[in-house]
Amino acid sequence: MPIVPCFDPTTGASGGPAGGGGAAALPDWRVVDVTDGSWTSSDPGGNARVSSVVMSGDEATVTWDGFTATSNDALDGSTFDGQRYYQALTYEDGTPVSLTDAGWTLETWVDTPAVAGCARTQFALGVSSVPTSTSTITANLGALYWTPDRADGVALIGQIRTNASPLTALNLNNQYGYGRSAFIYGKGAMSFGWAIQSDGTSTGFNNRSLTAYAGTVYLQFNLGAPSTRVITAGQANKFALYYRVIKTPIGPAGHAP
Repeated sequence: MPIVPCFDPTTGASGGPAGGGGAAALPDWRVVDVTDGSWTSSDPGGNARVSSVVMSGDEATVTWDGFTATSNDALDGSTFDGQRYYQALTYEDGTPVSLTDAGWTLETWVDTPAVAGCARTQFALGVSSVPTSTSTITANLGALYWTPDRADGVALIGQIRTNASPLTALNLNNQYGYGRSAFIYGKGAMSFGWAIQSDGTSTGFNNRSLTAYAGTVYLQFNLGAPSTRVITAGQANKFALYYRVIKTPIGPAGHAP
């Protein structure tokens, strides 16, 4: 069963750890289900690398077509024209997140269990400015990043921002990733990624400063593969992915989070 953070280890606000409940006054964790009708799908390159995304409870299974990845399939290059899903970022009540808000924090969480023979691919979930852009700088993604690359003993979890090299922690036992991006009156602080092993041991965390944002804030989920990587048709990845947005007013209007 997928595990998400829960501040009450006994029941949680929503009835238990698997339900994603938080402590009082904190919003519940929301499952990233790109099949629920609330997400927009975009594949600017028209490459159709992803064959299907299927949900079973909280767990997503991404199945891939067969291809040899180019530089434009990689999430960490200057151009990414592959599959992504996006939606305007909202608070739990559906109110859009605005850069004029006093303060808010996006938290993300992934449970990516070891699956033998899984596709050696890349994923990222975070905030962006222009989700359909093929320019990683213009898209302005700051996100939790992971590669379920089990075939050669690599399991990377960390952080990615625009076209900068991902900052990751390496451990075969990495299973969980926690991401965090905070804003105060539109000023972004750090995009943060924390790798956690299957036994709960911290592998390490990484962060970079967020760049300038304007207009609508989007939640964006990217699916790609490193350049030259060969993906066999029918190979898949499994994970459970969650997010929530916490209002964090700072200053005279709130004094404290």
